[in-house]
This record gives sequence, C-alpha cells and structure tokens, in this order.
Amino acid sequence: MQDDPARLSEWEAEVGGRAEIASYYYGFGDVFPAQAERTFSDGGTRKVLLSWDMGPTRFSEWASGRYDDYLDQIAAAARAYPYQVYVRPWPEMNGDWQTFQPTAAGERAYGGTYREFKLAWRHVVTYLRAHGADNLRWVFNPTVDTYAETTPVRRIWPGAQYVDVLGLDGFNWGRDSGRGRWTSFSQTFRDQYANLTELDSQAPVWICEVASKEPRIDDGAPADPQHTKAGWVRAMFDFEGMPRLRAVVWFDAAKERDWRAASSLGSQRQWQRVMSDRAS
Repeated sequence: MQDDPARLSEWEAEVGGRAEIASYYYGFGDVFPAQAERTFSDGGTRKVLLSWDMGPTRFSEWASGRYDDYLDQIAAAARAYPYQVYVRPWPEMNGDWQTFQPTAAGERAYGGTYREFKLAWRHVVTYLRAHGADNLRWVFNPTVDTYAETTPVRRIWPGAQYVDVLGLDGFNWGRDSGRGRWTSFSQTFRDQYANLTELDSQAPVWICEVASKEPRIDDGAPADPQHTKAGWVRAMFDFEGMPRLRAVVWFDAAKERDWRAASSLGSQRQWQRVMSDRAS
C-alpha cells in the first residue's frame, strides 16, 4: 500500500469512514520512516503501523551488532521524521510457518533459540533508542495461534521495557475442508489476549491484523446459515471482553480468503453502519 496511497482512500470510501491507522509492510533493507509515512500520517493525525520482516537473517546476528549499520540508517530517518511510528519486528514470530520462528533448538533457517530472539529484540530496540529514534514505538506481535507447534509467547517475551504495544493477528478462517469451523471474534482472540496481558500489566493491546471470510465452504455452496460476515464484524465492534484493546486494523485483501471489508454487500453495509455510529 505504501506505493499507492490512493488504496487507503478507496477503502475509506467503501466503508464510509476514516482510517485512524495506516498499516503496511516493509522488509529487510528498507529504511523508514520515509515519505510514505509522511503521506499516510496526514500531518500526524493518523497513526502509522509498519510490519518489519527482518529478512534472511538470524537472531544472533542482530544481537551481535552485525546489522548496526542498517539500524543507523533507520535511526537517522527516524530522527528526521516528526511523528511517531509503530513498528512490529518479526511479525507473527510464534507461527510454525515462519522461517524465523524462535524454537527451543533454534533450527529454523532464519530464526534461533528463545533466548537469541529476546536478545535480538532487545538489541534492536536499545540501539535505536540510544541513537535518537525515540519516536519509534515497538509492537510485540504474535498471532492468536496456540496449538502445539507454535511458540509460547511467554518463552520469547523480551520484557516490558522493550515493548510499547501488545499486538495480535487473528482470522476467522471459517468452515471449509482445511480449517474446520467458523470461529467468533471472541473465540479467535480470547486465549492469546489473556496470555499477552499476563506478560505486561500496562501496555495497550492492538489487533494488528484481523478479518473474516464469508460463510461459504470450498465449493462455493452456502454453509453455516446462522453465520454472516456482517454479523461477525458487528460482534467485533460490540465485544467488550478485552478491556485493554485500543485499536483494530482490518486486513483488507483477497488472499487466502476474500478478507476484504466489501467482500459482500452485507459486510460492506455493516462496516458503513459501524463507521456511521462511531462518527456520531
């Protein structure tokens, strides 16, 4: 999206309201904050959330200072930038599909052990703070997944002094042959929310990626007639079971599923109602 700011305006037109957060993705070697962040921040009136894929690197390399020259570039860019930027390094790091998943043995191609992850995180945050990047805010952002092959977040928690926001990514994959069943917003987020907030009693919680599929099975036939994506969206905004939740960022893309807010007329109209209610 950073290459096409008009996409955010188009989304706002679809849902009938203003996005308070612009979220998009950077990779290893990208230097930020830059002109894209100035554009999306709209004079500092909109928050910017950056996913930072740390590339084909190992945690031990970050902790040893191998990439400090790269961090120097980011620090210089941050010092020249007049607003805050929220950064989520190694996003969804607990997922077993990630080549940088921290594990007990550190066998992932671009990962390492639990301890090496914590040391890498602490080095990046400490180094950038020490070099004047005080406007970067650090988002510790696992997914909601807690099955056996994922990494328990308590094993890789770097410490409250190195984290500004607790982030979560979670999706309702719906009923199909691969993912199983429809999950409500509450069912999707409640367990990992509890795990995260046990680690830090103060930090706010942001949902950094969330979406739902439409209630159809693989072959397109109607399924789950008691469910609708519109109802899922309404329930998301009505849910009061996460008192420290401060932000929700919708993943608006047709990717593994059609996650878009306007994937159906019903979903789009629900978004428009929500946005209207929030503006009134």
